[in-house]
Amino acid sequence: MEYHNYFAYKQYSREIQASQRRMKPSPSRQRRKLGAEGSKPFTELIGLKSRQDKILARTRPPDRQTIIQDQSGTSAIEFAIVAPVFILLVFGMIAYGIYFGALHSVQQMAADAARTAIAGLDENERKTLAQRYIDLNADGYVFIDRKKLVVEVKDSDKDSEQFVVSLRYDAGHLPIWNLLPMLPLPEKTISRSSTIRVGGI
Repeated sequence: MEYHNYFAYKQYSREIQASQRRMKPSPSRQRRKLGAEGSKPFTELIGLKSRQDKILARTRPPDRQTIIQDQSGTSAIEFAIVAPVFILLVFGMIAYGIYFGALHSVQQMAADAARTAIAGLDENERKTLAQRYIDLNADGYVFIDRKKLVVEVKDSDKDSEQFVVSLRYDAGHLPIWNLLPMLPLPEKTISRSSTIRVGGI
C-alpha cells in the first residue's frame, strides 16, 4: 500500500512541475514583451530615464517654495550690487591721486620759487628770479604744463618784510574730468602760494 502511494505521489509532483513550466514565460518571450527597450543596455536605459526626468522638470510649472529657496544666480546679484560701488572707489582713487599730484606739484613749485627769490634786493628783482625759476623748471614737475601756469610775486600786504609767490594752475587738461560722470571732483583751477621772509631770516 505504501509502495503504491509513493509512486502516485511521484507522478503527481511531476505533473505539477510540468504545469508550472508551461505557465512560466520563457526569457525570450519576456524580451519580446518589453519591445525595443528590452534589447537596450542597462546604462542606456539609465541615461534615457535621466533625460526624461530633465524634460519633465523643465515642463513642470515652478513651485513658489522652490523659487524662494533656490540660490542659483546669487553671485550675479551680489556682483550687480557691489560692482558700481567698487568701480566708483577705484576711479575715485585714480582721479584724486592725479589731482593731488598736480596740487602738490604747484605747492612745491611755489615754495621752490620763493626760496630762489630770496636773493633779490627789491620786489622787481625777486619777481624776476621767481619767474625765471618757474620758466626753467615748471615742466619737470608732475602733471604740470607751463603754458597753463600763472605766476604772481609781490610783497606781503600784511608785512613788508615778507613776500608771497602765488601760482594759479588750470588743471582742465588732466585726464580725470571725463573719467566717470557721477564722480564728484574739486575745482579745475588750483591756487597755491608760499610766503617767505625777505633775506631768509
